[in-house]
Amino acid sequence: MIRTQTFLTTALLLLPLALYAVYQATQVTQLYTITLILIGGLLGASLNYFQYGFSSSFRSLLLEKRTAGMRAIIWLLAIAILLFAPLLAMQNFNGQSFNGFIRTLSLAIPLGAFIFGIGMQIGCGCTSGTLNRVGQLQAMSFTTLFFMVIGGTFAAYTFSDWNTLPSIEPFAFQREFGWLPGLFIQLSLLAGLYFLLQNIERKHHQDYHSLSSKENGKRINHPFLIAAVSLAFLNACLLFISGMPWSISSIFPYWGTHLIDLFNLPFDWSFWDYTMENTTRMNQGFFENTVSLTTMGLILGAFTASLLKPRTKVAITYKGLIGSLVGGVLMGYGAVMASGCNIGAFFSGIASGSLHGWVWLVFALLGNIFGLMIRKRLV
Repeated sequence: MIRTQTFLTTALLLLPLALYAVYQATQVTQLYTITLILIGGLLGASLNYFQYGFSSSFRSLLLEKRTAGMRAIIWLLAIAILLFAPLLAMQNFNGQSFNGFIRTLSLAIPLGAFIFGIGMQIGCGCTSGTLNRVGQLQAMSFTTLFFMVIGGTFAAYTFSDWNTLPSIEPFAFQREFGWLPGLFIQLSLLAGLYFLLQNIERKHHQDYHSLSSKENGKRINHPFLIAAVSLAFLNACLLFISGMPWSISSIFPYWGTHLIDLFNLPFDWSFWDYTMENTTRMNQGFFENTVSLTTMGLILGAFTASLLKPRTKVAITYKGLIGSLVGGVLMGYGAVMASGCNIGAFFSGIASGSLHGWVWLVFALLGNIFGLMIRKRLV
């Protein structure tokens, strides 16, 4: 049974690469579009099927001193770093250039990460978690997503206010120290955090939750670990196929401005500074925008996984709706301000070797602490 599941999981993870190979051979554009949607679908299915989330991992650490989720995130980052490194070192292959997320270290990043962290706990989910629950047809997550779009669009509208905050040049470990020393430094940091997380759980609990164990001579891996490996591999696939890692937050202004056009709202977004800075992306069609395709794929993948493993529906409450509204706005605004959310800034940022991903982690954790204080009053 375990071998069959492993085989099926491996086959599904390799499917985007096989489909991309067919696209390269035939140059049928629709195959490329389907490949991107498929990657998004597998990302969503992985999050849903293995019941894995970033905000729940942060919350378990801070409230219960349970660290299985956070330790899985360490594996996620370590594997992604190792998979990203050769692609980013090559810079291009077969006409495809590879660009990691290496961002300017602006004051907007820690501020945005802190705001996002507050929203993660008030809204009870990060961006990927919210999209996952939208795929599960959890009613309040639709509210959270809608207000993420509003928050992200408002961040784009106020772009000139926070984009002028003090900043320093981008810092990437591989650029500053060379590829091997850069890898060693990042992996050493992750190893140190892993042992710290182990000690935290062992100090507070006698029943330490291991991510991998042996039962009756067979290796049993925790669902969180399987999810982490799957997400890291799929992110690297996306980098290889599209030239860019996984991200979500840029979709909020993109969808928001399209809603402005759809409802003829009195906002001329085409002249916003954010639009001028991101002209190509903001003017792309839906099927040309990689982030839009993978995001819709994520929702469809989570929905498909829900058909296999239905989730209990969360009841709609007044306080829950308020949390979804406020949390959604904060996450949308904070994500755009911080050049990404838990996916683009944190996951893909650190995988790309960028220091801004580490900065995001520190300030998002602080925001989570503050957000949990507020959450206690809402729940």
